[in-house]
Amino acid sequence: MPLAEMHRACFPDDPWDAAALDRILALSGGFGYLAWRGAAPAGFVLARDLGGEVEILSLGVLPEWRRQGIGRALIDRAIAEIERRHIGSIVLEVAAENRAALQLYTACGFVRVGRRPRYYRRAGGRADALILRRGIAGEPSSG
Repeated sequence: MPLAEMHRACFPDDPWDAAALDRILALSGGFGYLAWRGAAPAGFVLARDLGGEVEILSLGVLPEWRRQGIGRALIDRAIAEIERRHIGSIVLEVAAENRAALQLYTACGFVRVGRRPRYYRRAGGRADALILRRGIAGEPSSG
């Protein structure tokens, strides 16, 4: 399953098409990982090294594989890469109404540091994004 199809399955209200994903993957400092269950892709994380901080650009788990630890495993893998690069923090945006993702990120040590009103497109309008940050290797979360 191509990454654009995975993104559409994970984020049907605001999917990234193949051209957008190609641009993201071509960004300087970009990296990502796929999670697999057998021969089937189950999830992905895309991130970008911004210098002193890494931004998770997108993290998705296909609906049939959710609530099985895949999202946590992808975050843990991204954090391991960030630690390897000796980068001080990781930041991401999440829809304010996405309770499952907020629970996951909180369990992974992320804290809220900001809000972007009406950031995400939704079928019925727009949704706010929360900006979350986590310190890496002893660095503070708020910065």
